[in-house]
Amino acid sequence: MSDLPVDQQIETFLATCKTASLATVDAHGHPCAANIQYAHDNHWRLYWVSSMSCAHSVNIEHRHDVAITIYSHQDEPEKIHGLQLRGQAKMLDTDRLEETHRLYAAKYPFVTGPPYDKAMKMQLFYSFTPAWLRWIDNRKGFGWKVEKSITD
Repeated sequence: MSDLPVDQQIETFLATCKTASLATVDAHGHPCAANIQYAHDNHWRLYWVSSMSCAHSVNIEHRHDVAITIYSHQDEPEKIHGLQLRGQAKMLDTDRLEETHRLYAAKYPFVTGPPYDKAMKMQLFYSFTPAWLRWIDNRKGFGWKVEKSITD
């Protein structure tokens, strides 16, 4: 994978990993972190399912600026690689729900069958649009990284 262009490495990584850590800030300025299972589109926007009452969802309604990390668990330092991202999160508009549900179900097929299909109907989709990322890949050398701003 390290011989591929960085954008392809990131795309492959996002497709392979399933869990991200979402960092938000509450109305009092206190940090909050939550793990989310995400799907992504070809613009590296992430989508996840959550309840409006979860702390991170409430925080997103007050402040859209969030940070996300996605890492491949590795016990050997020379194999560590992953993403650090900053951008905007929000509850998804209804006009994109069908498309987003297809993306999510393609990555997590279990959501289309019982009992998860009913649970999915009671949850909301959220989206994250990255504005900046840092791709870290110690497989290329300790501390190797690429940073980039992202525009649609």
